[in-house]
Amino acid sequence: MRKKGYLDFHSHILPGVDDGSKNMEMTKEMLKKMYEEGVRNVLATSHSYPNRKGRSVEELIELTKQVNQIAKEISPDLEVYTGQELFYRESLAQELDDKKVLTLAGTDYVLVEFHPKERFQKICDGVSKLMQHGYYPVIAHVERVETLIGNPEHMHELVKMSCYMQVNAGSLQGGFFDRRTRTVLKMIKEGYIHFIGSDCHNLDSRPPRMKACVDKLYKKISKSMVEDLLFENQRKFLQNEYL
Repeated sequence: MRKKGYLDFHSHILPGVDDGSKNMEMTKEMLKKMYEEGVRNVLATSHSYPNRKGRSVEELIELTKQVNQIAKEISPDLEVYTGQELFYRESLAQELDDKKVLTLAGTDYVLVEFHPKERFQKICDGVSKLMQHGYYPVIAHVERVETLIGNPEHMHELVKMSCYMQVNAGSLQGGFFDRRTRTVLKMIKEGYIHFIGSDCHNLDSRPPRMKACVDKLYKKISKSMVEDLLFENQRKFLQNEYL
């Protein structure tokens, strides 16, 4: 029997904050869909870009509390946690130190987005700087980063540095001839992927889908590896432990 209760590591569930949910009604419907898909823990990771004014940390925390109350109305075991998807900039480590931006669920983990065409050396330098400040960087939707996707040497180097990787569930939902799906599955089998998120933004073009991804994982990868990815990593993350 499969375990239940997935962690959606990447979502734009907070209403009216970024290009995700438009209002609280949409947020509630997205949470219902998440629950149907088997999700029990949700990270609310709204965008944070350099030189772009957004909601304050205090506002995001308060809004997450409101969304979490709605989640509890859907089911007592559905939990929404604070977080942000942080586009990398040189000042990011200091912003985290100054609590101007959010870590994930109050842990030392941070979800970091790099430009798809970012140079590998700059990614390494950015990851290293975050680690020097005591953070555990997780690269958001790593399958979009050209210097990393399908490049085992670069992936290996980052993982060796104790950098973690997140992929979007949608990247695993292609068919046999889908090159991206094959590549992501290979990266998972080689131990380079640590978290999965829906990266949901709405109910139509970018909905909160996880079940099809999980079903494919159980078909293509050993049960023990899937459950480490889905459950053991979730447990360690929420307890703020190294993976």
